[in-house]
Order: sequence, then structure tokens, then C-alpha cells
Amino acid sequence: MKKLIAIASMSPWLLAAPAVLADIEVGVINSLSGPFAAFGERYQAGMEVALEEINAGGGVRGEPLTLSVQDDRSEATSALAAIESLNRQDVPLIMGSYASSITGPMAQLMTRQEIPLIVLGSADNSITKPGSPWVFRAKHNSTIVAESYFDYFDFLREQDDSLETVAMLYGNGAWPASLAEEGERLAEERGYEVVGNQSYDQGTSDFRPILNRFRSEEPDLLYVVAYAEDGVAIARQMREVNLNAKAVAIDTGAALPSFVDQVGDLAEYVATVVSWSKDVQYEGVEDLYERLKAKTGEEPTFYEAEGYLALRVAADALERAESLERSDVRDVLAETDLDTPVTHVAFESFDGFQGQNPIRSLVLQIQDGEHVTVFPTDLAAEDVRYPTPVWDER
Repeated sequence: MKKLIAIASMSPWLLAAPAVLADIEVGVINSLSGPFAAFGERYQAGMEVALEEINAGGGVRGEPLTLSVQDDRSEATSALAAIESLNRQDVPLIMGSYASSITGPMAQLMTRQEIPLIVLGSADNSITKPGSPWVFRAKHNSTIVAESYFDYFDFLREQDDSLETVAMLYGNGAWPASLAEEGERLAEERGYEVVGNQSYDQGTSDFRPILNRFRSEEPDLLYVVAYAEDGVAIARQMREVNLNAKAVAIDTGAALPSFVDQVGDLAEYVATVVSWSKDVQYEGVEDLYERLKAKTGEEPTFYEAEGYLALRVAADALERAESLERSDVRDVLAETDLDTPVTHVAFESFDGFQGQNPIRSLVLQIQDGEHVTVFPTDLAAEDVRYPTPVWDER
């Protein structure tokens, strides 16, 4: 991806600033350096597209909208320092960040300081469960994602009732562990036998000992939660050890176009859950896809779409609020009822969650080198390809 912006660490920078400083400014805390920078840049691109759209439509309250962006350097401590800086600027709300290990502490501090937070990319359940009146998430959470995977497995089981066993592999970070916990719960609830359940330390590069153990169990399903480099290594080493399964799901890492670029044909048949896709059957998707692609210069992903979504939600709330006082902004965020090309947004309290949008997640499958929407069936662009052939027959 081409470099979108230049931001000094911990220094505010106004995106698309007009000649005269606008009165309405939103704070953004995003990972623009460090290990999560590749994701942060995608979120930034999505926000830029939304910003251009909002200001072309007259801005907010008749004024151009600007963003005061601070780099959290992929660290929670930097994010907390950024909150203090933005608090002094008296921004009406803040959006951030990518990783749950960063956004979780942000949510706690912003609740204490009574600053509205719109979650940008983090999906760990604990951020909105039990949540806070000051924290809002338009994207999915661990429970929604895990249920999407197991709804997909159940759909496959309707075609093939021999699907009985699942092996789980996941990193020990906040998001992978949360999704694995939900996966284990759902496997038990839905009658799957867990024949492998293994976490690994971040930084692990050799997964073959774990994958060899899984191979001896001959699981029907593989449920993997791994960031970008880990997902690539796991896919390659599955082939090396000849680990086969009828269906393979790799969360997070497999959602990026770079996953297909790096592992090639090994990516075929792999499924991954996302919040948005270019071929999902929503109004306005094609136009948004073209604008995101023009901004990034490459194939956009759901990360850009989530950045776009977060800023659209913020602008909608600021437009409807009685004033830019933080309590007024919080009150109208709680009443959000917004249609976008990404998803419908309405923050609700349900199943112990607070300020959570009950978004419908999508299952993509990699087919002929492309990510295509295959589930839920009413939003799908293509049929699922099942079962996954064994390696020796590909």
C-alpha cells in the first residue's frame, strides 16, 4: 500500500485541513507504526474516504470535519498518552484503535474521563461486555465472529453429517485468545468434539510440532486464529506436515490479500470471517469499493471499510447532537440508526453487551486466488467449495 499520510508520533495532524481551521474535530488514535502499522494504514485509508465523502456533502453542522490523528505506535502506553493529549484539545469524541490489547485500556480510561469512544478495529468481547455508556462498537466482537464460523460449520454439516471433530490453534494475544474461548464454548454447545486445543506465544515461527499432533487426531475442521505472518507460516507448514481437514478456517491473517500473494495455491478453500466484502449484497457496496481501491491503489479489505464505517458513525452523531458537549454526543450515539454500504448500525444492549452493534459477519472463502463471500447464503456471491481436497490430490 502506498504511504497515505505522514504523522509524527504523539503529534496531532489534521487530515484534509481547510485553509481556515474548522471548529469540528474528531480525535483518532491509530497504529501507524510498530507491528500493527499495516492494519492501521488500512483503517486510515478508510477514514480518509469517509472524510472526503462527509466534507463533499457539506461537512458536519455546515463546517468541514477534521481529524486530529495520533500514532499509538502499536502500544497501549502510547495510546493512553494520546488520550490525555486529545482530552486537552477538548475533542467531542475519539476513535481507536486496532488491537484489543490497546483499545481495552483506552476504553477504561475514557470511561473514567467521560469521553465517547468509537471502537475502530478491536473485537475482543471485554471491550463492550459489560461495556460502558461511553464506549460504542459498530463492528463485530468475538462472540459474533465465533458464531459466524460455527454457523458456517453447521451449514457444512447439513451437507455432510460426518463432521464431528475440530482442532483449534491460536495466539496468546487478547483477540486470538478471546475468539478461541468462544470457539471452544460453541463447539461444546453444538456437539463438536475438540480433539486439539493449542495456544502459542506471539513470535512463534515453527508450528510443525503442533500441526503434527493435530494430524494424528485427523480433525474434520481446523479453527485457527493467527495474525498475518503467523497465518502464512501455518498455511505453509500444514502442507509440509500433510495436515488435512474437510474445512479450514484461518481468522485475521487469511483475510488480507497478501495472504494469497504469499502462500499462493495453498490458500485455496481457506475460509475467514470479516465484517465487509466487495461482493456482499448491500446497497452502495460497489461505489464504496471503487473509492477505497482508488485511495489505496490496491485491493481494499474489510479493514478500510471499518475505518470508513467508524467515521460515518461519528459524523452522524455529531450532526444529530444538541451540542458538541461529550455527554450530548454520547446520548445520540446510543440512539444511532444508520444505514451505510458497510452495514446497518444500531447500538444495543444484549447478552451482556452494551453499546454493541449486532452486525452480521460474513464468511469469505478463497477461490481461484480471490476472496469471495460464501455465507450467510442470502448475502453470498458464490457457493461454498467443499470439501477441501487432501494435499496429495490438489
